[in-house]
Amino acid sequence: MMPWNNKFLKNQGSIKPKTIICGSDGQDIKTVAREIAKSFISNVDGKDYSNFELENIASHNFYFLKKDPEKNNIPIAELRAPKDFLSLSSSGKRLLFIQGGEDIRIDGYNSLLKVAEDSGDDTYIIIATNDLSSIPATIKSRFYISRIPRPSVQEVKVFLSESNENLSRSAIGFLSENPKELELSFTEAVKKMEKYDLFLSKRDIQSKDREEISGFADYLIYLQKLNISTTAKISLKNLDELIDIKKSINLTNNLSLDVIKLRINSCL
Repeated sequence: MMPWNNKFLKNQGSIKPKTIICGSDGQDIKTVAREIAKSFISNVDGKDYSNFELENIASHNFYFLKKDPEKNNIPIAELRAPKDFLSLSSSGKRLLFIQGGEDIRIDGYNSLLKVAEDSGDDTYIIIATNDLSSIPATIKSRFYISRIPRPSVQEVKVFLSESNENLSRSAIGFLSENPKELELSFTEAVKKMEKYDLFLSKRDIQSKDREEISGFADYLIYLQKLNISTTAKISLKNLDELIDIKKSINLTNNLSLDVIKLRINSCL
């Protein structure tokens, strides 16, 4: 886990009974939210679940809800069990943890709303989401919103500089301004940046992965913005081309990878 997330966990204080945990700028808050849930249920049960995955915690005080990877959302039928869990009488604290609040439709939230309103302060509902705007206003008005702050550029730079990884200065700068790249796997982020720098040195993209090529285009856009002050005419021309390429990659009927690679290579 990244040091800025550890810092947040250390300083967050007690979780409130009805809480939405969210991030900013596409920040992936899943890891932090899951740690909060594990810590809470460990305290309730008097057991150490720190090395458990939430999916493997068997506790009558805990219900874990997330989207089936083969489905587009959490259907209302799958909310019956967590509603029953919240309605059970209990002498102590219990927790419903929802991973991916953006995956519940408005009718699902409406069905949860009454149960949430009727439950007491010993019934905790934590909703983790990467998209706060997807949560209905009726839910947000009744829940405390806990925002995991985006790390500062300097925080990320210090961490990367002290990581003993062989990252170029431009790679460190790019990751410092795009810390969400580090959230899923630091090792993979380092490998990705090393590969991008190899593409730059060879002036050729050695990849058949559309997502990887799209990420490399983001890196080039960052580098061209840095060069505007010294080579304004060329950098602005390349910047316009790269932004257009990014739009093309994201379109449904987009260009072939070979065409995209040729266009990007022309900017190297």
